[in-house]
Amino acid sequence: MTISLKKKNSIIVGGSGQFGISLTNQLIKKKYNVVITTRNLKKTKKKFNKYNKNIKIVKLDILKKKDIENLVKKYKPFFIFYFAGLSSPNLSFKKPRETHLSNFVGCLNFLKIIKSGNLNCKFINANSCEIFAKSNKKININSKKRPISPYGKSKLQSFNATKKFRQKHSLKTYNAVIFNTESVYREKNYLIPKICLSAIQAYKFKKKTSFGNINVEREWNWCDEQVKYILKFIKKKPQDFLLSNQKIFTAHQMLSFAFGYFKLNYKDYILHNEKYIRPDDFKTKKSNSLSVFKKNNISHDYKIYGKKMIYKLIKFYLNERKHKF
Repeated sequence: MTISLKKKNSIIVGGSGQFGISLTNQLIKKKYNVVITTRNLKKTKKKFNKYNKNIKIVKLDILKKKDIENLVKKYKPFFIFYFAGLSSPNLSFKKPRETHLSNFVGCLNFLKIIKSGNLNCKFINANSCEIFAKSNKKININSKKRPISPYGKSKLQSFNATKKFRQKHSLKTYNAVIFNTESVYREKNYLIPKICLSAIQAYKFKKKTSFGNINVEREWNWCDEQVKYILKFIKKKPQDFLLSNQKIFTAHQMLSFAFGYFKLNYKDYILHNEKYIRPDDFKTKKSNSLSVFKKNNISHDYKIYGKKMIYKLIKFYLNERKHKF
């Protein structure tokens, strides 16, 4: 399948995750061609039920510069979104090398190819709030950066590289520093999907579920909203920006919402298991994302969070066999 070069092309590097799926859907609606790169063609194609002439899925090794060079020469992208990499802070303690290569080295390879090829495109690096130091204060883009996991360290390296290529080489690069984000496309081993599924299991089968540390509080965001704001920010000048709703909830509250959907008490159905606890973790993550929104004259109007998010996910999981991504 070939795609027309008459439309603007966007390349999504690592497009099989929740951000890649949501971004593809929104770009297609805006009449872009979308090229999705992946390590696993078969698995990725299964995730797109609206596979049409404006979407191309290609295999790519982000550690091979020649392959990246051939990709950008062929498709001449207007946007390159870098979503590749290992996305689990917990797993990064077990796979530090893979985390470093996929989150930083792959990103750096794209930046070098854009520079050497003198490409006039916008590069958007999906970054993480895990780059910041532990703090009870609200985080802004200039807050102290001291990551505590291999994942956070690799993301900080990619943040610094993306910023350096903008400042030193005048590339049109952006760092989207994203706080915790959920969706129906999210892998189910993460905390919020697990909470929703544990409530369903408790309701249907009286089953108990083991958790690690639930004494945390986060600003859990909805992926489609995060992507909507990424697309707004990249219309502005190249910069680094935070994405979060500033609506903070504890894990206990999210558990209460999920089990409350079925009129159950979560304390009757959860167990504690040390194997799910990270070697190090943040108790709280609070953002001051509103400031960068105001600076860019972008409305900060998140609508899906807390109970509404939990209910939306539970309803999806209850009818999951009816859905295709």
